[in-house]
This record gives sequence, C-alpha cells and structure tokens, in this order.
Amino acid sequence: MSERTVRDLGDEHRPRFQELVDYAFDAARGPTSYDSPDETPRMLGRTVGVFEAGDLKSVCIHHDFTARLREDWLPMAGLAAVATPPEHRREGLGRTLVEDALQRWRGASPLAALWPFEYPYYRQFGWALANTAVRYACPPAALAPARGAGGTARRVGPREWEQLQDVHETHGADRNLTLRRDGEWWRRRVFRSLGGGKRYVYAVEREGRVDGYVAYTVENGGSQLRVSDLAFRDREAYRRLLELLADHDSQVEEVVLYREDERSLFSVVEDPAAVDCAVEPGPQVRVVDVERALEALSYPDDATATLRLSVTDRHAAWNDDCFELRVADGTGECRRVGGERTDVDENADADASLDVGALSQLYVGFRSAAELRRAGDLGADDGTVEALAALFPTETVYLREYF
Repeated sequence: MSERTVRDLGDEHRPRFQELVDYAFDAARGPTSYDSPDETPRMLGRTVGVFEAGDLKSVCIHHDFTARLREDWLPMAGLAAVATPPEHRREGLGRTLVEDALQRWRGASPLAALWPFEYPYYRQFGWALANTAVRYACPPAALAPARGAGGTARRVGPREWEQLQDVHETHGADRNLTLRRDGEWWRRRVFRSLGGGKRYVYAVEREGRVDGYVAYTVENGGSQLRVSDLAFRDREAYRRLLELLADHDSQVEEVVLYREDERSLFSVVEDPAAVDCAVEPGPQVRVVDVERALEALSYPDDATATLRLSVTDRHAAWNDDCFELRVADGTGECRRVGGERTDVDENADADASLDVGALSQLYVGFRSAAELRRAGDLGADDGTVEALAALFPTETVYLREYF
C-alpha cells in the first residue's frame, strides 16, 4: 500500500479541492470542473488533503475560532467540508483527517466543533452533540403582536459590520460557544451564505445606537423568509426585529427562524399555537486536549474540589488516561496521573469515568453530571456527581454559525 500523507493544500490544488467539495455537498448540480485556481471560490480557513501515491483522495477545512465559554474567550478549532469521492470512501480517509486534525490542534485549541453530515459517523471519533436548536415556522402575521416596539429599522451593508459586532457579542454573552467574528466572517458568512449568495441584513437603531440586527434570505420561489442570524441587546429590540419580519405578511407565506429554546418566541407572540416548533440537533463538539481544556476553563468562585477523572479516548492517545483536577478560587489545575491505561490500580482510584464525548458535553455545559450518569455515560457516586455539578453547571449553549 502506498504511503498516506496529510498536508496543507496550495493554490494549485484549489480546482481539485472544489470539485471534491462540489460533489460531496452539491452533486445535484451535475459534474463540475475548474480550469484554474482563479475560477474557484476562495475558502475561509485552511484547506487540508490526504494524498496517496500522489493522488488527492480526501479534503477538509480547518478553522481557527475564538469562542465564548462562561466568562472567557477561548481558542476553538473547527472542522468543515470533509469530502471524499465515492471511489475512495470506506478507506479510512475520514479517520485519517480527524486524527491528523486533533494532532495539529493539540497545542493550539482545547476544544473543537463541527457540523456533521451524519451524527453517528463523528460520534465514533469522540464528537458529541453540543446543543440543540429550536426551529420556528409561522405566517408573518403570527408575529404581528410585536408591532409597536420602539426603534427604527434600516438595511445595512457589509461595510457596516462593525456596528453589528457589539450587538452580536452582547447577545452571546450568556450563550456558550458564541464565536468572535472578524470582518471577513461578517462579509462572507453573515452578509453572504455559505454558497456565496447575498443576504438581506437589517439593523434596529434606538437613539443612534444599533441594538439588534437580522440577516435573512427569501427562498422557495419567494414564499419563505428564512432567518440565518438574529441578535439583540434586549427584549424591546427583539420585538422590533419581529415587527420587521411581520411586515412581510404581504410578500411571503412563512417565516422560519432558529432560537436556542422554545420560550424565546412563544413568550412574545400573542398566539403560540400559530407557530410550529421543532427541536433539532445542532453541531458537535470535542475536547482536543483534556489537560489544557480543564485548565483553560474558569470555574465558579465558590466551587472547590479535587477529582480524578478516568477518560477514554480511542483517537487521541494523550487524552486516554486518568487526570487529577484541582479547583479553587475559580481556577483549575490538571495533571495526568494514570500512566498507561493498562495500569488498572491507578485508574481504579478514579472518582469518575467517562469517554471524551461525555466530557465534552459536560465541559461546554450542555449536559449535567446527573444526566450523564442517568444515561450511563458517566460512572460516579453521588458525592462526585454533586462535585461535578458545582464545577460544570449546565448553561445555555448555542453555536449560531454554520461552517
């Protein structure tokens, strides 16, 4: 068998990269080909590929994000656009890309996220659900009770992204996994779709300050208004944004938007029964480096504990071990104490045992220690569960950006 290598892709590989991505995610468009790098879209992030015998067999994109977690902004890697042509599928290329990515990210990002094409596929590599999202769908008239809110609405363009940045971060201050955006992300992922199409973006202003914004497209032959991003400083700004959407009642038949829970819209509209609501799975998340992740997190000031965690990770050997976590005064110290995983005596001393996916959900605040134990994903006694609950309280987790 030829040696398999993974390396960053240069401009000369852009046409082939785009062909693989087009086939994987937009095969209905038919065969595509690109004569030169200049004809292909420039991707955000770094493109990476697996080569064998000189043939580029599988590709992906690595993103370097900064994400809010509790009170801090932490580095978070992102994996996207994993694409393998059908003639090379089931050759372990996906595993090669994932394990290579974890090795690359180990020294830089304690955490990583992705949007899966199939949840079980990435679950086998240690990724776990990060959050759910609530999909609301309703006629614009259902949002009409929001009318009368204060503030004026005006359409804004990509050059005005800095006026929206503070709203985005204020809105996400109490939502774990909010991403810090730069100008390029605003221009190419908020004002445009992943496929490059333009979006309408409106801002709500009060007393000269932008207090909310909404980005959307009109789809399905003009019958559906689909919101891709929505943020606001307070409830009044939220109501004004809903009023703007309601004013499309003569133009579209349905408004679709996503929020982090079912209360956020039901508590505002006059008739909740006029709104269809469905909970959908969101992105997946994974701890890249247990030691670094547990030390990077800020803990509740009143939480004090010393716990030994036995972590199982079949795809990152540096995580497959027993770790001692000491927390005091809001700070954690973590060190490996298990040695080899075959050292049964050391790992028998662990206070809790869990795999890296369960730890990832605990880490970001999506599932509680009690919930993980009830599901059989955490082995721990009552005292340890109580200690973990103090260190890792459940929080609102909502990664809004699709990448």
